[in-house]
Amino acid sequence: MTTVVHVTIVPGDDAPEVILLVALAGELDYTNAERFRHDLHEAVGSEPRDLVIDLTELTFCDSTGIQVLLGVRRLVQARGRRIALANPHQRLKRLFHLTGLAEAFGVQPTVALAVEAMTSQTPLET
Repeated sequence: MTTVVHVTIVPGDDAPEVILLVALAGELDYTNAERFRHDLHEAVGSEPRDLVIDLTELTFCDSTGIQVLLGVRRLVQARGRRIALANPHQRLKRLFHLTGLAEAFGVQPTVALAVEAMTSQTPLET
């Protein structure tokens, strides 16, 4: 049985105001992808900010979930901002590397390293 994916905005003492930290928990598959898409788009909102998604508590993700993540990536990049995924489980990490999505998403081993990577890059114009 699939559990609901919970999208949580993480208050960021570690992140500057221009970076939105979001943590996912649960399993992400075709049964809850639409709800996840809605929740994630709501969390992102209309303000252009860089986005770090913490995958530490995401226990499963199928191709439908990856499509949702790609859609959010397109949205964030269309606003001239960046996205990074942090701490995916080993299977998901391997999938991202095999498909080339690790580079597309800027997969990092920890949230702190994802934030650091974004803050050390040249700022994008909005």
